[in-house]
Formats: sequence, C-alpha cells, structure tokens
Amino acid sequence: MRNLLHRSLLLLGILFTTAAAHAQAWVTADRTHAVTPFAQWTLVSPDWGPSKIPGYTIGVDYTHFIHLPVQPSFEVRTSTANGKTVNEHTYLGGFQLQAPFRRIYPYVTFLGGYGGIHYNYFNGGYTGDHSMIYSLGGGADIPIAPYIRLRLDYTRQSWKIAPQTINPVALSAGIAFTLPGSRSRAR
Repeated sequence: MRNLLHRSLLLLGILFTTAAAHAQAWVTADRTHAVTPFAQWTLVSPDWGPSKIPGYTIGVDYTHFIHLPVQPSFEVRTSTANGKTVNEHTYLGGFQLQAPFRRIYPYVTFLGGYGGIHYNYFNGGYTGDHSMIYSLGGGADIPIAPYIRLRLDYTRQSWKIAPQTINPVALSAGIAFTLPGSRSRAR
C-alpha cells in the first residue's frame, strides 16, 4: 500500500512539473508543420556478396509539430543501389523521432516496406527475389543554411528471403531541404 501511495505521489509530481514546464516548447511555438524532402548518396553493404555497392536514397518527411521535446514525423523513402554482384531497390515508409540537441537534430527511424534484389551473376537460374522488409536506423540533421541541412543516415534492414534472412546495412549522406512555406504558423 505504501508503494502505491509513493508511486501515486510521484506521478502527480511529474504531471504538475510537466504542466509548469510548458515554456520549454519555444522550439515549436511558432511552427505548425514542416515538409522536408531529402536526397542522399548511399553506400550499401548488401549482406550478399563481397562488395559494397553505391546508390542513392530520396524521400520526404512530414512533421506536424507538437509541444514535446521529441518530434514525430512520417517518412517515405526509396533507395536504389547497383553493384557487380547484386542490385537492391527498397520502398519504405514509417516514422521518424527527432529531438534537437544544441544545433544538431539527431533522429531514429522505424520503417517498413518492400524490397527487391536482383543477382548479376548466374545463380542456377535464380535471378532475384522480393521481400517485405523492415528497417531500423538513425542519423542526424546538421543545419548549414536557413532551410538546408546536411543529413547523415544509417539503416539496418531485415529481409525474409526463404530459407534465410539477410540484413543489408546502408550509410548515407546528403541534403535535406525544409520547404519555406511549411514552417510558420499563418498569422
């Protein structure tokens, strides 16, 4: 019974503290939403074959700002990487959680979607496969101009290709551009 009382008081204290700390939301006080397209050069370790393969990633984030320290976004992206042993193509969508830290904006991504792999060598008549995939990753946006950010990104994917699972890893670097009309609240 005493544990329940202590936990209840702790919960009430946290609730009152968060109600009093609403002034910490200055970051999002003047913004309602943002649309941020991005383009990146990508290096994929396909988990199939000895080499890393270059490619590109393009996508867009939609953020509806809320008064929390972590801002959720909806993200869609597609990646293509072509190499000597395999070609990989992915189409992903999901969520990004981002929190500002000084002038850097680190984030994590939780994405799912569809991927295709094509083998560029004779493999007994087996030319490729497709899979539903999920991807966990993270990265950081670093402002370089008012609407432009350098984006560094890491993702680890999981593909279910019978009878095994492959786990490609991708490192990406590129530019994210927040559309100017999407930042400010209409006045």
